[in-house]
Amino acid sequence: MKAPANTDKPIKIADAQAGILATYGALPATGYVRLSDLRPIIPLSDSSIWRRVKAGTFPAPVKLSERVTAWKAEDIRTWLDEQGKEAA
Repeated sequence: MKAPANTDKPIKIADAQAGILATYGALPATGYVRLSDLRPIIPLSDSSIWRRVKAGTFPAPVKLSERVTAWKAEDIRTWLDEQGKEAA
């Protein structure tokens, strides 16, 4: 089966969703995100993220399989919200 062609049409996003996307970037509302997905959203190095996980100041990941570790998107959103409240 052939993938649909990219039509380069702009995606219309409701105003409420636009605000969410501005805050969270490409972070999904639910599900799991891997470290590579967090890099554009969280302005920390991989080492800093793991250091904060160990210190308990960043959400702990979930081991999905022997070689796959991911974070719950909801936990990351909660953490981001907390960071915003502390800065205010």
